[in-house]
Amino acid sequence: MKRTARDKIAKAWGDDAPDWVHALADECDRDSQRSTASRIGYSAGVVSAVLGQCYRGDYTAVEQAVKGALMNAKVWCPVAGELAAHQCSEYQRAPFTPTNPIRVRMFRACRAGCPHSRHTRRESDDADQ
Repeated sequence: MKRTARDKIAKAWGDDAPDWVHALADECDRDSQRSTASRIGYSAGVVSAVLGQCYRGDYTAVEQAVKGALMNAKVWCPVAGELAAHQCSEYQRAPFTPTNPIRVRMFRACRAGCPHSRHTRRESDDADQ
């Protein structure tokens, strides 16, 4: 019998799996892990690690991507206005591109105190240490 993504989170997370992990597992079971990973902007390996609760990266970033791409979550962006949460995450991961004025504004806004920015949180976390 094929093991489902729901089975995997039940074993790894028990009753503590947050709603976004359930949404991720459901989408993997509905379609495929590779396709789901592509929709949220991550690799299938990252999706597998999150489902198994052994991901060594930033769970908050994956959560934002899942909520935006699969759960229709929105954030307020100081540059773009209302924006899907996963698009916000993609802009934050994008490298600086001086040839595109929108990307320049997004890059700067993501590092200038935007409440959704992981860059701002990391820099303030570093200052606390």
